[in-house]
Amino acid sequence: MPLEFLQAHFGKSGGWYYRISRGIDERPVQPDRQRKSVGAEDTFVSDMFDLEAAKAELTPLAETVWQHCHAKQITGRTVTLKVKFADFQQVTRSRTLSRPIGNPDEMLDAVRDLLAGTFPVTKGIRLLGVTLSSLEEEHAGAAGGQLALF
Repeated sequence: MPLEFLQAHFGKSGGWYYRISRGIDERPVQPDRQRKSVGAEDTFVSDMFDLEAAKAELTPLAETVWQHCHAKQITGRTVTLKVKFADFQQVTRSRTLSRPIGNPDEMLDAVRDLLAGTFPVTKGIRLLGVTLSSLEEEHAGAAGGQLALF
C-alpha cells in the first residue's frame, strides 16, 4: 500500500510499516545484545494424550536448555512451559523461583509440575517447549560454582 494510505490508517506507525515492508531498516545491528531467555521445543509426529509420555518428552528439552546455560555460565529464576495442541491453540505456564535454579533436576521438576497442571487434555498435544528466563550470570557461590549436567 502507498505511504499515504498506511499513514491515514495507522498514524505515525504507517511510516514504519511502509519502510519495514520494503526491507528498509536503518537501525544499527546489535549482535551482542544480552539474551533474555533460553529455550527449546519439539513438535511431535502424532498427538500426545498421556501425561507420563509428555513428561518424558520434557527431559531432552530441559537438558538442551540446561546445557546451553551451563556453557554460557548463566542460570535463571523463571521456568516456562509451552504447550501447543493439535488445533494450534497454545498455552504457557510459568513459575518464578525466589532464587536462581541450581541444577537441572530442579528445572525439570518445575516444568513437569507445570505440565501436570494442564492435564487431563481433551485434544492432543502437538508441541512442548521449555524456556528458562530471568537470566543472570552464575556466581561462584551458586550451586557450588558448578552447574550439573544431566
